[in-house]
Parts: sequence; structure tokens; C-alpha cells
Amino acid sequence: MFSYWSKHKKSIYMRHFILVVVFASLLSACNNAKPEQDSNSFKSSESDHLAAAPVAVQTAMDPKMLEMRTDATGEPIPDQLRIEQTTTQKKIVKDGTMGIKTDNIAESKKRFDALLKTLNAYYELEDLQNNDAQIRYELKIRIPAENFEKLISGIESGGDEITNKNIQARDVTEEYLDIATRLENKRAYMKRYQELLTKAQKIEDILSIDENIRTLQEEIESSEGRLKFLNDQVAFSTLTITLFKTKEYVYKPAQKDKFTERIKSALSNGWSGLVDFIVGLFVIWPWLLILFIAYKMIRRILKRMKNKS
Repeated sequence: MFSYWSKHKKSIYMRHFILVVVFASLLSACNNAKPEQDSNSFKSSESDHLAAAPVAVQTAMDPKMLEMRTDATGEPIPDQLRIEQTTTQKKIVKDGTMGIKTDNIAESKKRFDALLKTLNAYYELEDLQNNDAQIRYELKIRIPAENFEKLISGIESGGDEITNKNIQARDVTEEYLDIATRLENKRAYMKRYQELLTKAQKIEDILSIDENIRTLQEEIESSEGRLKFLNDQVAFSTLTITLFKTKEYVYKPAQKDKFTERIKSALSNGWSGLVDFIVGLFVIWPWLLILFIAYKMIRRILKRMKNKS
């Protein structure tokens, strides 16, 4: 009896052990399969969110865009453009103003014309004013930057009196590089948007991409215009000159009309004043009538009060 019970007990333990091993195996298999399932689910979810994200986010997630470095403002800078920044020459804008007093303004102007022709310069503005006090030229000269100093030297050696002089040199290199960098980035984004437009199928996606392209195109045109302006300012310097000659003061008494003309004018003005007065009376006749009636009523009331007293 004891031997039978011992064998039966061992059989029960063996079954429990087998069940424990099988359960542990199943649990291990489930745990190994779960991470893979979660990973696939995460990838699918990430893909779905990226597909549903705005176009700007999709563009920013593009590998080509992610390879770009960023500047201080967070704008991406392509490696090629970033390297070009270190080799770009300085962008210097030179301009100034001068005041020149001369005794012979015609000769001085001819000398200016000849000097500008020699230095490949031109007048952007030429304004002549002639009054009792002076004759004055307002001249705005555009000249190649490399000839700017030669123009200043030529004017100073002309023999005329320099009354004032102000020359400035502005370094616009940083502004130029900043605009150029952003322009290249916007062109890269524009190319990416155009690629996305060819792949878009939903109407809302197409409209969103078109709006982004339109905005980018406006910004690109604005940046190109600014760069063109800066290039022109760097290539051609500007010098504003006031060339003048002071005239001697000559007293000129005011001329008066003859006595008969003055009498005619007085009679005419007097008649015009009389006509204006009569016309004015016709304009305000309702007010005159109201005042007359009010005067009569007040006078009658005062007369009655006097009789009662």
C-alpha cells in the first residue's frame, strides 16, 4: 500500500512538473513575440502619422533636409553653401556727399562731365536751380566702385572750394551671406515641394502644397531682388554733389502800376465789394426777417408792461 501511494505521488509530481515547463515555454514565446509585434505596430503608426502630417513636416523629415546644418536662427545651411561663406569676398558699399563752391559754375560743370566720362561714371540725377541768391546744381553720380577714390581725388584737385565732405563705407557682407543662404535653402525646399506635388493624390494635399509653393516663390523673388540691389550698390558707388555759385545781392525795388491803372483797379475792387455785400444780404434775408419779428414782439411786450405799471 505504501509502495502504491509512493508511485502515485511521483506520477502526480511529474505531471505538475511537465505542466510548469509547458506553461513557462508558452510564456517565454509570448514575451519574445510581443516586442516584435509592438515594434511593427510602432513603425506602422509612425508611418501613418508621418503620412497624415502637414506637408512642411514631411519636407522637414526628408533625409536630404536633415543632412543640412543649421545657422544661428535655426535655418538649414547646405554644406556647399556653408563652405562658400568662408571664401566669399567682402561686400562693401561706398557712398558720400560733397558741397562745392565755385566762381565759374559753367566751367566746373564741364570739368565734372569730362571727369565722369573718363571714369565710366554717369549722372543718376542732374537738377539745376537758378534764383536771385545762387545758381546750384544737385548732382547724383553713380560710378564703378574701383573708380570712386579717383573721382574724389579729381574733384578735390579741381581748384574749387570744398564746403563739406562726408564719405561712408558700409560692410554688407553679413547681410548678403544671410540672404544668399536663406535663398538657397528656399530653393531646396521649393524643389522638394515640387516633387511632393507630383506624388500628391488628395485635393487637400495638392492645395496645401500649392499654397506653400506660392509663399516660397514670393520669398525667393524678394530675396533675389534684395541680392540684386546689394550687388548693384557694391558694384557702383554713389556720390551726391551740391555744386553752387553765390550771386551778389542786388536791390530790386518792386515795380508799381501807373496812377490811372491803380484808380481803375480801386474802382473795380470797390464795385466788386458792393455787389458782394448786396448778394450777401439776399443770402441772409431769412435771418434778417426773424430778427425783425423778434424785435417787434419784444418792443410790444415792453410797451404793455409799461402801460400796466
